[in-house]
Amino acid sequence: MKPAKEPRGIGKHWFTRTGVKITLALTLVLVFLVFFSHRGLFQMYRLKQEKARLDAENQKLAEENLKLTRTIHRLHNDPEMIQDLIRKELNFVKRNEVIIQLPPREENLPVKAAVLPDRPPPAPPQGTVNQKPKGRQRPALESPKTTP
Repeated sequence: MKPAKEPRGIGKHWFTRTGVKITLALTLVLVFLVFFSHRGLFQMYRLKQEKARLDAENQKLAEENLKLTRTIHRLHNDPEMIQDLIRKELNFVKRNEVIIQLPPREENLPVKAAVLPDRPPPAPPQGTVNQKPKGRQRPALESPKTTP
């Protein structure tokens, strides 16, 4: 008896090709899920970055809280600080106190010293021996024109 022939396309060779394709597809899906799912590596990296940012902000807010607590304590117990705040915020002055306000300095302009404008050198005194006095000069009299 002759062995039965297997149908075309089905056999050992078909199984290996299909198996490789299925394995490759499953591997790609698994890699995609590992990196980009809601619990993937990329999401974990983003969450760690956000946690670090929130920890830094939390530390900053804790320091600001401590500073404000100290200020409140000083306001309750330090009359000198209250007086300084009243003078700063409400512009109160003590008796016989003079306040001088200067205009705000512009940041991008350098400080300049006062410079006098350039002046011409002084003129020599008038009426010296070698010089004639300077005054208004009169135009010379014109001689009458003669006609031929």
